[in-house]
Amino acid sequence: MEGNKITIKFEVDITEVINQIAQIINSADREADKKEPLSLLDAYTIEEASKVLGVSKSYMYELTKHKGFPAMKIHGKKIVIPKKALEEWMQKKFEEKMSDDKVVAMGVKGGRR
Repeated sequence: MEGNKITIKFEVDITEVINQIAQIINSADREADKKEPLSLLDAYTIEEASKVLGVSKSYMYELTKHKGFPAMKIHGKKIVIPKKALEEWMQKKFEEKMSDDKVVAMGVKGGRR
């Protein structure tokens, strides 16, 4: 039945599609990670995390005090930062920064140009 064909055209924001695919992959990775036990080999010390972020150890200690930063105390004293959690925190901060920059670029934030 050649005469019964319907052609549908639509536009897709490829960036949004890629972001959605990345979110699906990340959530699948997180589900897989939940099944594996966390070891201290999967976590940074304060010194290691400060090198990863390129900040001083004293600043790293300050970061660990902030709500939402993925730091854990072991036996009430030693602080460790799970590697995956630090990556996710960094990604979240990057995305927040990018969305803030877009607002500034549109001239909504920061007054007149």
